[in-house]
Amino acid sequence: MRHTRRWYALMSRPRPATFTILVIDDDPGLLELASELLSGDGHRVLVASSGEDALAMMQAVHPDLILLDYFMPEMDGLAVVERLKADAATRRIPVVALTSGTAEDANRLSRAGSVGFILKPFEPAEFLRLITNILNATLGRSQRHSEGAR
Repeated sequence: MRHTRRWYALMSRPRPATFTILVIDDDPGLLELASELLSGDGHRVLVASSGEDALAMMQAVHPDLILLDYFMPEMDGLAVVERLKADAATRRIPVVALTSGTAEDANRLSRAGSVGFILKPFEPAEFLRLITNILNATLGRSQRHSEGAR
C-alpha cells in the first residue's frame, strides 16, 4: 500500500515550470524553429524580428528569459543587451546570445550582461538541453529561494 501511495504522489506532482521566453532574431526560419522547440517543451514563446520590436514588446510583457541574435540590422544584439541592462524594469531578465559569431562577439555580449551564448547553427536536442540548464541555473534558483521562504 505504501508503494502505491508513493507512486501516486510522484505521478501527481505538477509538471516542471513553464516559462515565457522571448526570442529575438531577424531570421524567420530560426524564429519558427526556436518557437516550435520551446513551445513543444511547454514554454510560452514570444518572438520579435528586431531589437526595437522586442524593446517595445517588453513594455507590456516581461519574459523570464530572452534569446537574442547578435547580428541584426539597425540595432544589434549588443545594443539590445545594453538597453535591457540599463532599464531597472528589465535588467534582471537573463539574456542568452544566439550567435554564429566569434568568441569575441560572445565575450562582448557577456561583458554587457548576457548570461551565456548558444552557437548557431545548433542541434535541436542540444538547444533544449542548454535552455533547460540555463533556466535551472538562473530562474530555478530564485524559485527555490521563494518557495523556501514560504
